[in-house]
Amino acid sequence: MRELLINTMAPMLWAMTFFDAIAIYFMIKEFKNKCVDPLPLLTGILCVGLFYDSLILSCGCFLQYGTLFHHLSQMRYILHCTLIPLLFPICAYSLTENKKVIRIVWVLSVIIMILGFAGGLMVITEPRTVGLIKRYATSDFTGKFSSTLTSLLDTVPVFIMIGIGVYLWIRKKNSNMFLSGFFMLLFTLIGIFLGKDPSGDRSQSLMFYISMYGEALMVFFLWRFIRKK
Repeated sequence: MRELLINTMAPMLWAMTFFDAIAIYFMIKEFKNKCVDPLPLLTGILCVGLFYDSLILSCGCFLQYGTLFHHLSQMRYILHCTLIPLLFPICAYSLTENKKVIRIVWVLSVIIMILGFAGGLMVITEPRTVGLIKRYATSDFTGKFSSTLTSLLDTVPVFIMIGIGVYLWIRKKNSNMFLSGFFMLLFTLIGIFLGKDPSGDRSQSLMFYISMYGEALMVFFLWRFIRKK
């Protein structure tokens, strides 16, 4: 199974890049159809970050390690830590129309986004190659602030999505928010438990790749949630 994932990684990363581009298109289309609903716009902005992430990773099959590749890769972490907090207002808009609650969520989200931007800048990366893909991954020299913040951003919004998703499933018979968070969490856990190389070689970790399937499913079910909302 591991060899299959490695051998198909390059074409699948390009497929994910194409998927993220299509997701951006459909989110823009949904926003035009529902201009009073900010959910498709926010999800579309989130998809821009995912598109950039998958694009740079896809380009790792022909880009060479160096200053340009390093800076392009650093932007992956900056966008990730800055845009992931958009899941908080996405959850807020899906749950309530109370303007006071939404304003509070936005204030907190902007603060977290600023911290995320700073954390992304402080991520220290190192070159790692798995299969045909070269990339700059987080180094052990990355400070505790950045590593802790990244871990929290990768988990806290997902658990909030799942909790709100359960509520919306029960109250509004719309299970898509729950499924969005559930599959993101599921593939993150699969990446943690199955993505590590048996030899312990960190350069051969597939955690980043496996979790991308969860991101794609998260976007798909967010789109379905918006369509049904």
